[in-house]
Amino acid sequence: MRIAVFSDVHGNLSGLDAVLADIDAQEAGFDEIVFAGDLCVFGPRPDACVARLREREAEIASIYGNADKWISGLPLLAEDADAEERLRWERVSNVVDWTREVLPPMDRAWLDELPFHRRISPTVNPRDDLFIVHANPNNVDDVIYPDTALQKELFGEVRQKDDALDAMIGDLVFSVLAFGHLHVPSVRRWRGVRLVNVASVSRPGDGDTRAKYAIFTWDGTSWAVEHRYVEYDLEAEAAAYEQRQPPGWEKEVESLRQR
Repeated sequence: MRIAVFSDVHGNLSGLDAVLADIDAQEAGFDEIVFAGDLCVFGPRPDACVARLREREAEIASIYGNADKWISGLPLLAEDADAEERLRWERVSNVVDWTREVLPPMDRAWLDELPFHRRISPTVNPRDDLFIVHANPNNVDDVIYPDTALQKELFGEVRQKDDALDAMIGDLVFSVLAFGHLHVPSVRRWRGVRLVNVASVSRPGDGDTRAKYAIFTWDGTSWAVEHRYVEYDLEAEAAAYEQRQPPGWEKEVESLRQR
């Protein structure tokens, strides 16, 4: 059994098409392809990205992410939020409003009806399962970080120790948990299972400009994990920003052309 999982497209059609082409080019093929959420917000072509997945709905299973839920309404800002946080959410709100206006009503409805998770069972034993979510098994917001060594490398500190995951994952039974959200490819071992961040198609968190996804292969006794790194046309995406000009597009173009 082979499963491809990709996540966090964020309206980047060039990256999405490159990942789908790489998936389609795999000679061994796949029993299932799963998209793990955050399809639209922040990119210049959210409508085309939704259209692409809806065209392939029969072969690609999708779940929702936090940014997908923003289309139907942003979360309330805490009353004690500081000025910096309020400014950040104002910018997010502007992008979400633009994205909502660009998406046809049927596409907004499709996003709103996506499920929270996907469970894939290679055997009758749930301890062998591949469990797929956007961020963690409880919600689409809280982050599962990489192991402590990579946390120190990326952030200069440990942001999440192993015991902090107890409440987040609890007694859920699986062999491998696959997710995105943080945009950093990683495999973390925890309580005898593996927590795999499949990384992101767009807006990388590890400094590598390539689009990324993961392949999970069941060999009869366990899952093998491979992260795939796919080149795509950054300039085409910059040109799409310039053409459609969503809020904050100038900064996005500058970021793409500096990579």
